[in-house]
Amino acid sequence: MESLIIILIGCIIIFIYDVLGSILSRQLNFEYVWLTFGSFLIYGLIALYLKKYDGIVIALIGSFLIGVFDATVGLLVAEKLKANILEKDKKTIKITTKLVISMGLLSSIIGIVSVLLFS
Repeated sequence: MESLIIILIGCIIIFIYDVLGSILSRQLNFEYVWLTFGSFLIYGLIALYLKKYDGIVIALIGSFLIGVFDATVGLLVAEKLKANILEKDKKTIKITTKLVISMGLLSSIIGIVSVLLFS
C-alpha cells in the first residue's frame, strides 16, 4: 500500500512541476525542455523511496509508471498551458505510444541508476 501512495505522490509532484514549469517557461521565455533534468531527479528520488519500502522491482515499476504519467499528462499540461516549446521540438515530443514507452523505460533506467548509486 505504501508503494501506491509513493507512486501517487510522485505523479502529483510531476504534475505540479509540469504546471509550474509550463507557466514559468512561457513567462520567463526559456525552453520548456530544459526542465527535463528536474523530471529525471524526481524519477530517481521516487525510485529511492520505493526501493526503501518495497524493493528494487517495485522501484523500477514505479519509476516506469511515473515516466509514463509524465509523457502523457505532463505533455498535455504543457500543451494546455502553452509552455515555451520550439516548433521543431513539438514534433519530437508529440504524445505517441513510442514516446510513452520510451519515457517509461528511460525513467526506469534513471530509477535503477539512482538506487544503485544512492542506496
